[in-house]
Amino acid sequence: MKLWRMAVLGMVIGSTALRAAAMSGEVAVKGEDGQTLAVAVVCNDCQSGKGKKKCGSGGEQGWVDGQQCGKCLIDSNFGTMLHHPYDLHFTGTVVDAAGQPVKNRFVKLFLPNDWTVKSKTSDEGTFRLRLGATLERKSNQPLVTDLGKLVDTRTGKDPQFAIYLMPPSYKPCSAGSAPARKPKSEKP
Repeated sequence: MKLWRMAVLGMVIGSTALRAAAMSGEVAVKGEDGQTLAVAVVCNDCQSGKGKKKCGSGGEQGWVDGQQCGKCLIDSNFGTMLHHPYDLHFTGTVVDAAGQPVKNRFVKLFLPNDWTVKSKTSDEGTFRLRLGATLERKSNQPLVTDLGKLVDTRTGKDPQFAIYLMPPSYKPCSAGSAPARKPKSEKP
C-alpha cells in the first residue's frame, strides 16, 4: 500500500514539475532514459508574474520568471555544444492573444553555438522544427517535444517567433546584459 501511495505522489510531483516548467517558459527535453538533454526556453514580454495571461511570448528579448531572456542567453552560453543521441523534433501551435492560430509566421530555434533552425506555421498555426542527432544515435525514432500553445508577441522588432535551446544547466543572462553580438556579416 505504501508503494502505491509513493507512486501516486511521484506522479503528482512529476506533473506539477512539468506544469511549472511550462508556465515558466522552460520545457525540458528528455531522452528515453529520463536524462535532460536540453531545455527549450521561450521568453515572454512580462517581467513580473502579474498579468501572465496577457503576456505574449516568442520575442527575441524578454523575461522568464523575472530574469532577462533572449539573445543574451546565446551570449551567456556561447560556444556550448548540445550533445544528444537522438534527432530532436519540436512541435507547437502559435496563437494570437485571442487564441486564434497564427499562420505563415516564422518560428526560429536559436542554439548556443550560433546555429539556427527555422520553420513556418501552417494555416492551423502549427509548426515542427527538426535537429539531427549530434552523437551516435540510440534510436531511429526522434524525440518529439510538444511546446504546446504559444501566444505570439508580434512586434515590428521580432521578424519571427523565437525559441532558445539551451544546455540542461545553462547560464542565465548576465545582469544588465548588453544587446546580443552582431553576426560576423554585420560587423563594421
